[in-house]
Amino acid sequence: MIGLSALMTTTMVNMKDIISLARARGIKTDFLVGGAVVTEAYAASIGASFAKDGVAAVRIIDQLLKK
Repeated sequence: MIGLSALMTTTMVNMKDIISLARARGIKTDFLVGGAVVTEAYAASIGASFAKDGVAAVRIIDQLLKK
């Protein structure tokens, strides 16, 4: 699991680039994104899971690890 957080819209767009670069290099791990400006729809559009806060992130990671 790789977690990415963005607090500004100017850095949020880098999440897509990071995930694309990781995939191009053969990294197949799950990504979890969040932050003040990140939405669930944006996370889905870049192929990541979404967490609205740290508590939600822990729950999502726990669910993903049980798969």
